[in-house]
Amino acid sequence: MKRVHRTAVKAEIVREPGAKETTHRKLIDTPDGADRFVLTEFEVSPNGSTPPHYHEWEHEIYVLEGSMGLVMPELGKTEEVGPGDAIFIPRNEPHGFVTGPDQTCRFLVVAPCERPPVRNVFLSEDPYEYTQNPEYVSLLEAGK
Repeated sequence: MKRVHRTAVKAEIVREPGAKETTHRKLIDTPDGADRFVLTEFEVSPNGSTPPHYHEWEHEIYVLEGSMGLVMPELGKTEEVGPGDAIFIPRNEPHGFVTGPDQTCRFLVVAPCERPPVRNVFLSEDPYEYTQNPEYVSLLEAGK
């Protein structure tokens, strides 16, 4: 068994092309002995996003706090989701997430352990972007 508080797990920057102001914490992962599912907490800061993408596996999302837009490229729309919303994303269904200037969102994702590589629906030429980390901001200001 494993028990861990979320703050004991280091937040990592989401580094997919086009991702902005988003971190994730792998709360339960394969090194912990998980052999079927992993549990990841995502946090999207103001003006953040995960790029629209799709993949060969389904996953489930549960919004803990805040709100964000659930981007559905195939339907050409974005729906607002918030605390208590549970979302099922079937395999190969394009999706992404976005926050506005006054929004943040923290949510859990349950996904299978064995997954093929992610295929982005809209391949972005933009680099990932994360400026919420004080060390990162100080490097930018120093011109490094």
